[in-house]
Amino acid sequence: MKMRRHRVFLLCTVGLCVISFLHYYKALHYVSLLRELSAPYPNIKSFIMVTGFFWREKGASATPLSPASPEEAPPLPVLRPSDTKARGVAGAEGGGGGGGMGLGIGGIMVGDAGLIGAGMEMRLREEPAPPHPWEKPEENQRGDTPNEERAEPPDHLKPRNPSHQAQAAGPDLPEVPLLRKEHRVVKDHLPDSVESMGDLHTRNHQLQDDKTPYFVRTKAGALCFRQGTEVATPKEYSGKSGGAVVNGAGEGGRAGAAGQRKPLQVQQQPSVPPKAKARARGNGKRLVKCVCRPGWHGPYCGVPTMVYHSNLPTKERLTPRETPRRVINAINVNHEFDLLHVRFHELSQAVDLFLVCESNFTAYGEKRPLSFLQLLLNGTYDYIRHKILYVFLDHFPDGGRQDGWIADDYLRTFLTRNGMSRVVGIRSDDVFVINDADEIPAHEGLLFLKLFDGWTEPFAIHMRKSLYGFFWKQFGSLEVVSGCTVGMLRDVYDGDGIKLRRREYYTMPGFRKYENDTGHILVQWSVGSPFHFAGWHCSWCFTPEGIYFKLVSAQNGDFPRWGDYEDKRDLNYIRDLIRTGGWFDGSLQEYPPVDPKEHMYAPKYMLEHFNRYHYLLENPYSKVSRQSDG
Repeated sequence: MKMRRHRVFLLCTVGLCVISFLHYYKALHYVSLLRELSAPYPNIKSFIMVTGFFWREKGASATPLSPASPEEAPPLPVLRPSDTKARGVAGAEGGGGGGGMGLGIGGIMVGDAGLIGAGMEMRLREEPAPPHPWEKPEENQRGDTPNEERAEPPDHLKPRNPSHQAQAAGPDLPEVPLLRKEHRVVKDHLPDSVESMGDLHTRNHQLQDDKTPYFVRTKAGALCFRQGTEVATPKEYSGKSGGAVVNGAGEGGRAGAAGQRKPLQVQQQPSVPPKAKARARGNGKRLVKCVCRPGWHGPYCGVPTMVYHSNLPTKERLTPRETPRRVINAINVNHEFDLLHVRFHELSQAVDLFLVCESNFTAYGEKRPLSFLQLLLNGTYDYIRHKILYVFLDHFPDGGRQDGWIADDYLRTFLTRNGMSRVVGIRSDDVFVINDADEIPAHEGLLFLKLFDGWTEPFAIHMRKSLYGFFWKQFGSLEVVSGCTVGMLRDVYDGDGIKLRRREYYTMPGFRKYENDTGHILVQWSVGSPFHFAGWHCSWCFTPEGIYFKLVSAQNGDFPRWGDYEDKRDLNYIRDLIRTGGWFDGSLQEYPPVDPKEHMYAPKYMLEHFNRYHYLLENPYSKVSRQSDG
């Protein structure tokens, strides 16, 4: 009798343990580690799949471990016809471009003596003049038209852009120009920046829905992402026995390409007629599948490789949205104007609004001119002006001079709260992404976030790390928490962008409430991986005089502050650092081999405009060093 009681107690204990395990699994089933651990053990996998029977979520046709084959893909959203048509990193990685207020321009005024760093007085003829890009660049006056004259890159860059014309001569001199042509200006012709601003820094921006027909549906029922789907010419398409007609294939898309080429949607074996295939399925359905281009994956061909190889735990639950999200990219700009053009061209399709913050104070607290504002007013950015909301910070935070991190944090806080408060028509499921100016996400990753449901938040971005230029590639990747939905930004992070950049969302007061209100568990993931980059981080990527101004304007917190050392500000010393890849402390890093032909070497726009960005794509001093060594 006593043994029976012990058995009953033991059985009850085991039962409670099993039930507790199942409930804990339900709470943790988003974590990809469970799926990875269970992969080699089919019995465990089958057990977990069985548990999914008890907690099948609404609208989910598969458990987290079930395969997402095209014929068993999650249910498609109903699309209307109009929709189918229509802190800075320190050391060698350091000094994120947007980490300070007006980094690197203030301190020296043309024709005058100014204060640099801690009260250091210098003459214009002794130090390089600051970059003043008030005057509109010649290349921007011409515009980025198809007929624009472009220099052809050298042979090792040529395969990435074979249509280039004659190449300009490479850098054979030991120097690059201290002042780029677009940075030269006559001081007497400068208008007062604040007076010329008008109400630009107080205007609101009305967000509009993106009507671009990113997806196309066939009569056979397949829904495919245009950019990621393989296409065929009309002749090839009409020759296929089961070819389906694409609805609205002649509208939208890339520059007329959709009107001439149609997605291949139906895969059939030549020896099996359509009716036979339908009978083989046994449920009256035909095998409908999008044929993905290289670099695209999933049943809709809308998952880029950087997401496919990421640690996203819900890859099998991804479904296209009926209405695309709006993506807002917030950045702090200093003097990274070349990289700013690259960002705008790389993300013009994926981003609906750029919040660009500029201050008339450097990160050290000195006055500086509003360089970006002048470029915005003179028409340099007219090609993207309709997507720019200008944020002006006209004061320096208390305590920022003593502790530079106060100024660094405050800049992102002001950018987010001021900028987002002026966006009209925003929705809770829109996407907010905050970057430094030297962090450029790849457009494929942001486009995925824009077009698909099912991913968790917040998300980080794995970026390719480089120093002084893309030719000095660093090991690994830079993983920075960069974005979330607008709802999470508001309810969890209290509308503060610097809190988003920190990995502490689970300690925020609104974390649990937001999790309960949205009905899903918050799990951080990263777009890309250390081997599949989802963007670029180019640290200290300037000409020598640009690096000089970054040094003298750096915040009083990122120690050692190299701008306080006169020998570190010497331009010849800076050139030698670029040549060798060394750091200001005298150390010489090890760099992995780099091939300019490799995938994600540099953003596409830079490769297409090699003559303008040659000083970042090729080491401008390496040829001279080889000649001198010989």
